[in-house]
Amino acid sequence: MKFFLNKAFIIILFVFVSSAKAEIYESKYDVSSSGLKIGHFVWTLEIKEGLYKTKINLENSGIFSPLYKFKGEYSAQGKVFNNNFKAEVYTQDWRVKKKSKKVNILFYEKGVDVRQEPNEKEHARINFDDLKLHFDPITSFINIIKGHKFAQTIDGRRIYTMKRIEDINSKKITLEIENYTNIWADHKRNDVKKIEFITNEENFLPLNISVFFKERKFVLKKK
Repeated sequence: MKFFLNKAFIIILFVFVSSAKAEIYESKYDVSSSGLKIGHFVWTLEIKEGLYKTKINLENSGIFSPLYKFKGEYSAQGKVFNNNFKAEVYTQDWRVKKKSKKVNILFYEKGVDVRQEPNEKEHARINFDDLKLHFDPITSFINIIKGHKFAQTIDGRRIYTMKRIEDINSKKITLEIENYTNIWADHKRNDVKKIEFITNEENFLPLNISVFFKERKFVLKKK
């Protein structure tokens, strides 16, 4: 009897701990440009026992799909400590028409390791060992949502800083892109100008996200 009671207690404790500490968020967005729907965007985030996993799926949809064919899968995972999300692994698989690009970034205390398919023909213009306090784009965004004033970011092709600017009269937060450097090219052209998002009281993930490029604006509106 004692054996079965102990076993039952262990099972109950395991179930309680596993479920009590898990936070799972998911948001689905329609993606539009110039007022036309061109795709959908799904963002999930799971936080459990000091660890996190997050994933984004982006794909063309709507009547204009034949004109804008694309599909992207992005994921990151790492540790959560004192309200800080610290990346350990980031993966990206982007496909458009007949081209594809895979990126895998490993984050260490000493710096980062970037691996890509197909491999870059150019040499890196930066020293990856200098990037000790950098995060992938998703983790940087999460840290900004959590209240960080800035986040140093690497996405495989560029490094830059996301700087948070709040509108005290609304729930809108603007992310300015600063200190932009291309890893594999000599120029410092930056197509992304800023990102705006509206905070969500009912769900950790934003209500709406707007990405401003030089010549175009993409809007992600929560379904």
